[in-house]
Amino acid sequence: MKYKILTVLALILPITIVAQTPFERLGQKAMMSGDFITAATFFEQAVKQDHSNMNALYLLGYAYYHSSNYKKSIESFDKLVAYKPSEAIAYYYRGKAKMLLSSQIKDYKNPEKEELLLGAIKDFSSGIELTPSDMKFYQNRGLAYQEYSAYKSQKVNDIYNKNVAIAAANSSITDLKKVLSENAARKDIVSQIEKSKQLLINIKN
Repeated sequence: MKYKILTVLALILPITIVAQTPFERLGQKAMMSGDFITAATFFEQAVKQDHSNMNALYLLGYAYYHSSNYKKSIESFDKLVAYKPSEAIAYYYRGKAKMLLSSQIKDYKNPEKEELLLGAIKDFSSGIELTPSDMKFYQNRGLAYQEYSAYKSQKVNDIYNKNVAIAAANSSITDLKKVLSENAARKDIVSQIEKSKQLLINIKN
């Protein structure tokens, strides 16, 4: 539990200095105990009091993300980005929320699935523009490209596009190799690169 609390604090601190309202303090207390659903209700109240409270919007999106309410998380980060387009961490969590929400859509013909995947790629790209040395954006964009390549390689009418699938797989490999160049010990990244390479082989055959 101590490690979990420190991890949560490390992720909150880039934007949060101190809670500005009682609702934010109550929300952070709930979050520190791992109750993200309750935390979200408090942060909602904080946002209702002040719609431009960027600290509360971030914490709300973060709480929704960790309670698996990805649509609400995306909505919260949409509002935060509207107020502060330079907030890189908002693009990170919004991108990850879009990826997870996309994975829940099993119908390939649902247009929302592709919109979410492309939205995630765009969010991670925005994060790279803002913080080009932050490898977590390259890693997640690489995984998003991988998912998009797999999606576009499905032999489904109006979905399949070989050239797009190949381009996405190559982009995935490029991003993941950049992460590996920063830390050659990342066996998980090596595995993902191999997965994208195999995907590329399967598409071309």
